[in-house]
Amino acid sequence: MIGKTLSHFKIIEKLGEGGMGVVYRGVDLDLDRPVAIKLLPSEAQQNEESIARFLREAKTASKLQHPAITTIYEFGIQDNLRYLVMEYIEGKTLKEMLKSGPLPILPLLEIAIQVADALSLADEKAIIHRDIKSENIMLTDRGQVKILDFGLAKMVEKSGPVAQDGFQSSMGVVVGTVSHMSPEQALGAELDARTDIYSTGVVLFEMATGTLPFTGNSQSVVLAKVLNQPASGVADYNAAAPPSLQKMIAKCLEKNREQRYQNALSLLVDLRAIKQEMERAQAGNKMVMMQPGKDPRLPPPSAEKLSDLVPPSTPVSSSSILPTPGAARTVPPVSSGTASFLSALAAQEAGGSSQLRPKRSWRLGACFVLKTTRQAIGVAGGLFALACVTLFSLPVLKPEFAKKVPGIQWLHSAVDPVLANVASAVNVDFTYHELNFLLLVVALAAYILQSVVSWPLEGLESWIRKPLLSRQSSRGSGVFSQATDTSGISQATRMSLLREYAASKRMLSDVKKQIAFLAIDVVGSTKMKLGEEKISIEHAFAEYKKFLERIFHECHAYKVAWTPDGVMAAFYSVEDSAAAARKLLVDLDWFNRDIHQLRAKFHVRCGLNVGEVLFPEDKPLEEISDEVIDVAGHMQKYADPDTVWISEEAYNQLVERNGFERLDRQVDNHEVFVWRKPS
Repeated sequence: MIGKTLSHFKIIEKLGEGGMGVVYRGVDLDLDRPVAIKLLPSEAQQNEESIARFLREAKTASKLQHPAITTIYEFGIQDNLRYLVMEYIEGKTLKEMLKSGPLPILPLLEIAIQVADALSLADEKAIIHRDIKSENIMLTDRGQVKILDFGLAKMVEKSGPVAQDGFQSSMGVVVGTVSHMSPEQALGAELDARTDIYSTGVVLFEMATGTLPFTGNSQSVVLAKVLNQPASGVADYNAAAPPSLQKMIAKCLEKNREQRYQNALSLLVDLRAIKQEMERAQAGNKMVMMQPGKDPRLPPPSAEKLSDLVPPSTPVSSSSILPTPGAARTVPPVSSGTASFLSALAAQEAGGSSQLRPKRSWRLGACFVLKTTRQAIGVAGGLFALACVTLFSLPVLKPEFAKKVPGIQWLHSAVDPVLANVASAVNVDFTYHELNFLLLVVALAAYILQSVVSWPLEGLESWIRKPLLSRQSSRGSGVFSQATDTSGISQATRMSLLREYAASKRMLSDVKKQIAFLAIDVVGSTKMKLGEEKISIEHAFAEYKKFLERIFHECHAYKVAWTPDGVMAAFYSVEDSAAAARKLLVDLDWFNRDIHQLRAKFHVRCGLNVGEVLFPEDKPLEEISDEVIDVAGHMQKYADPDTVWISEEAYNQLVERNGFERLDRQVDNHEVFVWRKPS
């Protein structure tokens, strides 16, 4: 095939081959650009199922115009060869990148946001991928994600979720990759977009830990775990992962799809919120390090001092550490290679994180040694007890079968010396009808002995770990997760992590944060929908949601909660929340003119309030109830169309007050200021 021309595409070299196609690098002779050319294998050129999948890949990918989805240039047949011409991507697959271990948190979030954004577009087009995995995600030299292989993708029918279409591999099993498929996909049940949410959760787990949530020696073993076992916690492999990220991944991996994210857009919103938290925390760290009046040539403050000022992975509420509204944010330069891209983001992430202090490094090492010793004792005692029970049961079998039991000589060599010593020490015959009950006694004794030895070791480990927890809790106002204390122990016990996480949650619950809340509502949304086609309504409101999300991202929203026609957004800064409201009203004319196709225009009203709220990091905005939030909602309720009503408390914190004027009325005993959209 090398040198052959298909249409105006010339094949240059072979790139790879799989069960569903051969991929070549080629060149577009008309536009002189590199392309990738995929051909069906010769044995599949006459196979109807293979042809259907090949055509489905072309049609599906061509419907999705997104930076993170491979662009399709042409599909055709020449000389009885079916070919697919697509964008040529230079880079590495995510699977190749993960061979060197888990990714730093910021690069992980950058990749995940691009994947979720692409899947949100697929949701809008009623397309599910059905084979999201690290092998099907590429990263270009400039850090751009590309999702590959839409050969298994399926359009969702208007009547409901997509049913299993009967397409099977050559082995006769349900399509997809076992380690990444959702339980419902593994069972051949009806599928919808939530199956891609589960698969994305597996990829997120893999990026955060360097391993898969379910592994085994065979596909049947992995499949059994996918269907029956809960996924391991991310903290079991990476204790430094933020609790919000751990919770998000666990939600993606729920067995019951009703408990997962219901669409990719919801996942995208949470990913962006976590990324903003990380960036805000690092901005605070850098401001602490850049103290005025210091010689820049001097070494930076020690990790011990920095850790007392700023936690490594959680935003600080103190105004002396947070950057001021509108402060410039540092952005890593775009590099020319994948490694440079990752290292730049990793360097930004590491800039504000402190290393383990020498004073506690011995404690972490001691905890690791004690834990390993306890596990070794437990395994040895359990195996010895199992060997005793096995030898006790052998007389039940016929002699000719008992001799064929594999490893029986090894069991005798391990147990018989101990059994002989015990028998010589007691003056009782434990044999009855060829059954030696002394074996059961020894097995029970071995189990009790390993428990007795493990208990003091576990107590010693807790005693050594206790100062680490007390040292963190003594800092009082530090709002951060204590899970980072155990970042030096990559295999920390689940119970220890749960205790530490519970302690951090108690700390967070006692700390109030200064938060600004912006409530937004579409005026007359019910009347807007009258006489319009359903598809036009869905498209218009989906675009409106995207429009708002872009504004929230630009204005650094902390968390967002959606209702059918309205939204409540939380901001760390009143300035940011007011900027978001003004930008929404100003840009609404562009949205009404160029984006949606409804006859009626979108008009919105906004309410804004600020105050101190108990707001745990791991809780979504929907679960927070406070008078500060209620006031923002009531401001929005009474506001006129295309205006922002803002409480006096919020107005007093504003730096940019141009355009605001006082109203002669109150809402919930709060004076009101109004900003109207310029005519």
